[in-house]
Amino acid sequence: MATTIELNAKKREGTGKGVARKLRQVRRVPAILYGKGVEPVLIDLDEREFTKSVGGHAVSNLIVDLRVDGDGALVKTLIREVQTNPLSGSVEHVDLNRISLTEEIEVEVPIELVGLATGVKNSGGILQHPIRTLAIKCLPQNLPDKITVDVSHLEIGDSVRVSELKLENVTVLEDPETAVASVVPPAREEVAAPTPEAVAAATPAEPELVEKKKKPEEGEAS
Repeated sequence: MATTIELNAKKREGTGKGVARKLRQVRRVPAILYGKGVEPVLIDLDEREFTKSVGGHAVSNLIVDLRVDGDGALVKTLIREVQTNPLSGSVEHVDLNRISLTEEIEVEVPIELVGLATGVKNSGGILQHPIRTLAIKCLPQNLPDKITVDVSHLEIGDSVRVSELKLENVTVLEDPETAVASVVPPAREEVAAPTPEAVAAATPAEPELVEKKKKPEEGEAS
């Protein structure tokens, strides 16, 4: 079910690019803690601790026990957004949301396809994966890390729809008829009709007729 990690945070003063730049220089990540009915709290996180803790997890459905300023009180949160540097990949900003274990949350959970579809293996079909995440609503403790879908039984023309997924203690927010995975026939190469120019270029030119001069008979003046 839900994966929980623990992070330490410090309250910070000031906002703006200058403050954020100074924090990043000492490997701290600017962050904001949001909550329903309370003012946002400006905090910062240790970049190395954050990267190590969230590595290998889908951050959108990861429960974070946040300890602010080491006061011992843990705040249950979900990561709302992570901003990264497009060039270096380093974490530049994090937004977190307070959650309650007694209130349902709406999240998108990643879908993972497993197995080699029969239609791909035996008939050369193509496996399509139209949606990569599934929108659900559930209590935080029932939040799945991912949704695994076995596609090994799919022949060409078969599909797995949202309504066929077996999920416990969650409410699915997607259209039940939405295809999660399907196998379609292999693509055929279409040969384009030749253009008039191409036909003309490919047609051999007729040989020129050269009139042969009659050889003069012996004794005739040339």
